Amino acid sequence: MPNKQQIKVTLVYVEDEPNIAQLLVSGLGLFGISVHPVFMSAEALLDNMTLPAFENADLFFFDIRLPKMTGLDLAKELRQRGEKRPFVLVSAWPAPSETELAAIDAQFLPKPFDFPDVIQTIQQLMQEK
Repeated sequence: MPNKQQIKVTLVYVEDEPNIAQLLVSGLGLFGISVHPVFMSAEALLDNMTLPAFENADLFFFDIRLPKMTGLDLAKELRQRGEKRPFVLVSAWPAPSETELAAIDAQFLPKPFDFPDVIQTIQQLMQEK
């Protein structure tokens, strides 16, 4: 059951598996969290950085294992371009090292998603913002 005290947050998600992307969109939507836009590759996000939806996003979720450019490489690229908003890397594979995460100031969440952990992470990141 959704938490009555919903938080208004918009996140951009990069995920090459449409079913997993839809799961996050639907699940977080129950908590008033908008997942939009969803990109199927890191390159698609980089090609669309001028979209208002990208500019208005509060934070970013990147799958680590993406075709061509990984989510970790995408996060590094965006940090080099001066992006300051929070990043959350997600994967069913092992987490990057603490050193790698610290270098890009990112959190890690395992897949499959545990929605209480996802919500808690988002709330924490929004409070730190």
